[in-house]
Amino acid sequence: MLARGTAWFIAPTILVAMIVMTSLGGHETYLMGDFRAFYCAGQAVAAHANPYLEEPLRSCEAAAGPPAEPAFLRPVALPAPLPPYALLAFVPLSRLPFPIAAVIFELLMIGAMIGAVLLFARVTGASSVLLNLAFAAITATVTLYVGQPVPLVFLAIAASALLARQGRWIAAALCAAGASIEPHVALAAIVGMFVAFPRTRLPLAAAGAVLAGASAFAVGVPTTISYLRDVVPAHALANAYEWQFSLTSILTSLAVAPETAIRSGEFMFALMLVLGVAVAWRLCRITGDPAVMVIVPPAFAVFGGVHVHFQQLAIAFPAMLYVYQRFPNVRILAGTGMSLSMIPWNVLSTSILTGLSPLLVGVFARITLGQRRGLVLTCLSAVIALSLLFLALAGFGPPPAHFVVHVYPPSTLAENSWGAFSRATLARPSLLMQWLRLPTMVGLACGLLAIARSAFAASPVEQRTVAERIVAATA
Repeated sequence: MLARGTAWFIAPTILVAMIVMTSLGGHETYLMGDFRAFYCAGQAVAAHANPYLEEPLRSCEAAAGPPAEPAFLRPVALPAPLPPYALLAFVPLSRLPFPIAAVIFELLMIGAMIGAVLLFARVTGASSVLLNLAFAAITATVTLYVGQPVPLVFLAIAASALLARQGRWIAAALCAAGASIEPHVALAAIVGMFVAFPRTRLPLAAAGAVLAGASAFAVGVPTTISYLRDVVPAHALANAYEWQFSLTSILTSLAVAPETAIRSGEFMFALMLVLGVAVAWRLCRITGDPAVMVIVPPAFAVFGGVHVHFQQLAIAFPAMLYVYQRFPNVRILAGTGMSLSMIPWNVLSTSILTGLSPLLVGVFARITLGQRRGLVLTCLSAVIALSLLFLALAGFGPPPAHFVVHVYPPSTLAENSWGAFSRATLARPSLLMQWLRLPTMVGLACGLLAIARSAFAASPVEQRTVAERIVAATA
C-alpha cells in the first residue's frame, strides 16, 4: 500500500522540483511552452482567425505569460499543428487569462494521466507501481512541464482497449477516435480495430465524419483542406531537422536531404503499422483478448516514422508490460527494453532527472528483473548519465547556435519561422546528441522484439496458459 501510494507522487514531485529549480536558478523557462501555442491557437479559433498562420500566433505567444516565453523564442511563431477539431478543445481555456488556463490544463493532464494509469493497469495486468515508474520521467518532463495533451491520448487508448475487451464496440471505437488529438498515434489503434473488429467499422467511420464536421465548424472548409494540404507537409519539413526519435530526424542529422528523409519516414511508418497490426492480430488469436488490437499497433507505429517525440514513444509501454505480465519467456527482454526507454535522456542536462534516472531505472528493474539484473541496469543508467557530462566536457556537444531572426509576413504558415529556428538551434548534429538516441531506440527495439516473440514464438502450452489467465482476470 505504501509503495502504491508513493508511486502516484513520483511524476508530480519531479515536476515541482523542476519548476522550483528553474525558478531559483533565474533561468528562462519553457514551462507550459507547448500549451502556450495551443492556447493561442484556441484564441484564433474563437476569433474566427486561421490558427496555423504566423499571426495572430506569434503576437499572442509573446504576450501570453506568465510564465513568460523565453526571449529567444519571442520572434518565432511556435506552431500548433493539431487538427482543427482538436484545437476546439482549447477554445474555452483561451478565454481565461493564460496563467489560470495553464494551471487548469495542468490539473486536467494530471487527472488524465491518473485515469490512464488506472485503466492501463486493468488492461495490462501490471501494477500501478510499475506503470507509474514507467511513465513518471516522461510524464513530468516532456508532457506536464511543457504542456502537451498526450495524457488525453493515453486515457482514450486505455479506455478503448478495456472497452474492446468487454465487447463494447461502439464505445471502444469512439474512444479510439477521441485519441486522434495525436493522429499519428491514434491511427495505428484505429487501423487495428478496423481490421480486426467489423462491428467497429461503422462507428469509426461515423466518428471520422463528426471530426471532419467539427473541423469545418472550427475553422471553415478552406482552412480544413489547407491543414491537410499545406500545414501537415510544412510541419513535417519544419521539424525534419529537429532532434527527435523519428527516422526522418535521424536521416537529416546524417546529411540526408529532407525530402528524402520525410519520404523514408513515411515508408517506415506504413511498414511498422502493418507489422504492428500483424503482430497484434496474432496475439489476439493466442490470447483471445481484443485489447491487444488497440495497444500493440501504436507501439510499433512510433518506432521510426516522420515526427516522433519522447511523449509519443511512451504509448509503447503498455504493450511491453502486457507481454511482460503474460509471457515469462520474454520478461527479461521486455523489462530491459522498458528500463532503457523510460528515461528521456535528452533532457537530463537541464532537469533534476540527472540524479533521479538511476534511481527510477533501478527500482523498476529491481521489481521486474530481480536484484542482480536491476543492479546492472542501475549502473548502466548511471553510466549513460555520466557519459553526457564527459562528452560535453570533451567538446562533443552541439556547436553554438547562430539564429538570425527573419521577419515573416503575417499570412504565412507558422511553420516557416519555426522551421528556420529549428534548423538553426534544434538540429546541430553532434556525437552527444546522436548518442542520446541510442539507449531509447535500443530499449524500444527490445520491447517490440519481446512483443513479436510473444506473438510468434509462444508454445501451445503457453498459449493456453495465457488465455486461461485472461479469462480468469476478466471474469
